[in-house]
Amino acid sequence: MHKLSSLIVTFLVALYTPAAFADEFQDLATGFGTATTLAGIAHSSTTNSDGTSINFWNTSSEGAQASITSLSNPHMAAADAFGNIYIADKASHAILEITTDGKIHTFAGTHAAGFNGDGPAPATTLQIFSPNGLYVFPDGTVYLLDPGNHRIRRVDKNGIMTTVVTDPDPNWYPSGRALWVSRDEQLIYYTNEFAPVPPSIIADGATVKKWTPGGGIEIVCSKSVGFRNPGNIAVNPIDGKLYVTDRAEDDSSKMATGVWRIDGIDQRTRVTGNITQPLPLDGQLALNSYIDGVRGIAFLSNGAYFLCGHKDGNIWYVDSGGVLHRYIRGKGSKDTYLLGNGQHPPIAAQDYLCQPRAVTLAPNGSLLGVCNDSGYVFEVKNILSQLLPLDLKAVRRDPEGLHLNWKGALNQAYVVERTQNLQSSPWEIVGATSGNGGVTEFIDQTAGTLGHTFYRLSRPR
Repeated sequence: MHKLSSLIVTFLVALYTPAAFADEFQDLATGFGTATTLAGIAHSSTTNSDGTSINFWNTSSEGAQASITSLSNPHMAAADAFGNIYIADKASHAILEITTDGKIHTFAGTHAAGFNGDGPAPATTLQIFSPNGLYVFPDGTVYLLDPGNHRIRRVDKNGIMTTVVTDPDPNWYPSGRALWVSRDEQLIYYTNEFAPVPPSIIADGATVKKWTPGGGIEIVCSKSVGFRNPGNIAVNPIDGKLYVTDRAEDDSSKMATGVWRIDGIDQRTRVTGNITQPLPLDGQLALNSYIDGVRGIAFLSNGAYFLCGHKDGNIWYVDSGGVLHRYIRGKGSKDTYLLGNGQHPPIAAQDYLCQPRAVTLAPNGSLLGVCNDSGYVFEVKNILSQLLPLDLKAVRRDPEGLHLNWKGALNQAYVVERTQNLQSSPWEIVGATSGNGGVTEFIDQTAGTLGHTFYRLSRPR
């Protein structure tokens, strides 16, 4: 029995060696293609004389090629399953959309800060104020954080915007950045910073909150827990817990910065090291590494994640064992951007970008990044072929529509298509959804007027 136990321990040690995680990183690097810059232009200055960010949007920007269009202090980019990419463009007070033809359009907001109603109304007719948080579903439903108006907004697939959450806290500073929405849209996590207490001019800490239809707004982590300037949030699909990045820009001691796992009300556990730890290096544990101004986080289905640090300047891959791998080298100051099209990460020969603000994963598995004060959005394409389920079936028809289901991989997005004639009719996109690791359901709400119809699942664009 003792010998068997020793063999098991030996096996586990062999399984979880740095070499095994290096193989995991190599597999990830192979599964992605080259980088492409989607939007952004360098500027000699991005701030007005009063220190506010310049709004570069003008009438000629509408419908222009995104790759030659200026962004205005963008904070996050995310995508739907149809290949459209949405950008929280903070200083232009709008959500922008890059469509599949590479052109950029206003998706929500009027490009003028303010408030002129909660809707429902077309999203381009309602004002928003310094949007800097974004959450996009595969079907094109978009949630946005509107901190200047103390609101969380929802834009449906028809472009109609409504207000879901109004937070009356009078001390909510016009910042926030972090937003996450559950698959059924019944749970929202977000953060807000507190207004400075004069004579101070820096935010007076921050809080993490949640909203549910039944419970309204509730505190997850109060200000006393110690968050300073939360950057982004995400839920780990493996443990189901919320993770919060805190860039802690307003913390002179630098002790607050890091990635934190939320374990309960006012309970958090540090995931990356504090300032007493060494600077990050390849092969080092994230927990033993100080990543300055950590800001963006995006989980893969195995619990590994991409991470970026605003002052650290790099984009890292943290494998499922918590080991760091540099994915794209950058720096935390100036406005450098040398990430030319066709470069295949991991790349570390020089500083390719600076001040990364966010990383997200698109429904097709591609990595989206936002960086620099000039504002760039780039993509590293996922080139792995996706295995599609073979058990798609119609299970019932009711007043809601035709119910389809299949066994969907956790967090994997699927596009649903239909045709009425396999020989002569084209396939029509009906919608998209993501798998939950078990039976995944999709309702075709327009199927009632159709006769005999064929359905299939396809990969996100």
